[in-house]
Amino acid sequence: MRGFGRVSIVVSILAFLASGSEMRAQDKCIVSPDAAVKCFARNAVRSGLTTMPPGMTMSQYKAYGVSVSHIVRTPPTLVFLLGTMGAAADALPPVNADGGTPNTAAQERAVGAIVDAALKTGFISLPQGSTPVHLKMFALSVADTMGQNTGVTISPGALLRLLDSYLVGARSANGAVDWANVRAQIHGLVDGLVQSGLLRLPNGVSSDGVKQFANDVAVAIDAYKAATMRSRLP
Repeated sequence: MRGFGRVSIVVSILAFLASGSEMRAQDKCIVSPDAAVKCFARNAVRSGLTTMPPGMTMSQYKAYGVSVSHIVRTPPTLVFLLGTMGAAADALPPVNADGGTPNTAAQERAVGAIVDAALKTGFISLPQGSTPVHLKMFALSVADTMGQNTGVTISPGALLRLLDSYLVGARSANGAVDWANVRAQIHGLVDGLVQSGLLRLPNGVSSDGVKQFANDVAVAIDAYKAATMRSRLP
């Protein structure tokens, strides 16, 4: 699912289109918002504004464009993905522990696991016209774009590193993780945040759901570290 370096341009422009702006087009392109997006995606590729990911057909790319337009019109899902992918770009970079060997597959699996966990726990909903694969593609494109930022930033991956500290502390001399210990620490953290008012739960989301999501993310972090040969997150 890699190859989204230039797709981020399409994401930005689709966000603009989804905001309700008007555009002149052929009749078939203005029959509906989805039709307009499909025309835009086709013309973006033909004009060289963007390139399709390897192995994707024009029809599939148009469907992905429509999916993105629905994602950016679903604020809860969009905001959640922007936040978590900022953290992923910071704390789960697509390189091995040596800092020079690319390992995009490790980041892809971690991002995919985070999206799956968010859908499973109800943190985000699947926008109309989108699929879990589309959500993961969009999330990866966001992480890729954010990962290219070399300016001054406040570490968005702090929470991922906090979860990793639990993994590091619960790892035995033989390398095994005491997952019961990790879960206990996560549950204590969530309970403390909720009781102190630092974590406000929206309607329909329980503290148990937050704990399950954090547990799933911890598993994704552990798999990412194994794949990139890291003892802790960078």
